[in-house]
Amino acid sequence: MLTPQTPVLQSTTLPAASEVQASDNHHQEDYQQLVKEIFLRHLIDGSVKENERQNIVTGVSLVDLASHRTLVNHNQDTEQFAASINKLPVGLLLLEDLRSGTLSPGQTLTWTADDRRDGFGEFDQPGSPLSAPLEDVLYDMLHSSGNTAVRILVNKGLGGAAAVNDRFAAKPELSHTRLQPLDASRFFLGNSTPRDSLWTIDQLMKRQDRYARFMKDAMADNIFEEFGVRSQLADDDYILLVNKVGILDDTEGNNRHDVGILYNKKTRASYAYSFFTTAPYNEIDPSATVRADQSLKDMGRSLLHFADSHKTYQSDQRTRYNRLPDERIRY
Repeated sequence: MLTPQTPVLQSTTLPAASEVQASDNHHQEDYQQLVKEIFLRHLIDGSVKENERQNIVTGVSLVDLASHRTLVNHNQDTEQFAASINKLPVGLLLLEDLRSGTLSPGQTLTWTADDRRDGFGEFDQPGSPLSAPLEDVLYDMLHSSGNTAVRILVNKGLGGAAAVNDRFAAKPELSHTRLQPLDASRFFLGNSTPRDSLWTIDQLMKRQDRYARFMKDAMADNIFEEFGVRSQLADDDYILLVNKVGILDDTEGNNRHDVGILYNKKTRASYAYSFFTTAPYNEIDPSATVRADQSLKDMGRSLLHFADSHKTYQSDQRTRYNRLPDERIRY
């Protein structure tokens, strides 16, 4: 005679309350991050549209370096005259040569007074030295955007503009980035795109050896405090900004660009950005250029809030329009 068996219940392990809470918190953080990203895109899209109403060519590339996700892009492959932004890829070639031993930081570079160019750099000034260690010239190019410095580094350190372009051409990520040689020793800094320049600064900062740290320090306290993202960054202990600006007025268009990496030392988040604008040249009415200038500040303030900076400038700091040279500098 069969005896009825008591059903055996399957043992099910329920998640602990702490695990449920952690999962809920994780989902809530993901949702909050998504909302922040949507709002960031909305703000930058508004800046771009306002620019385009004044016929300002605007390119944006913004990437979360931790996840390698593109957060915002607009015209990121549209070429614009790069102005001083193309000092970044020149710096990248120098970084490669310093690491390989082809160049050394202490080697002396020598030039003549005819090599001197106008600008904000130490070696741009009348009566400035005509020789210096390579590291001093490199610092001047990145910290003060020295125009004499980039001419010397290209011609005396890298073999001239044509040789530099050959090395750019070997990098698929710099497909739009070239200097414009005029003769054996003179050149324009040429064109680039937001995508190319963002890749460049990421490569410059990717491996933090002594050479990259030197460049990082040079750009982290550069002299251009009234332009772009840096103009919106108040004294925030958590935020480190490493950036390069390109500023030039020219009959073919007034350039206002800002490329950099924003580090949050508290959250360890990092964001690479590239903001390019070219406003129509108008000697009588500079309002489009003023607007382009302001758009870099607006996008910078949006990015800083997204990166959890708690000390951005809240006031609408309108840029004073200072006319720059009307012709592209021949380096």
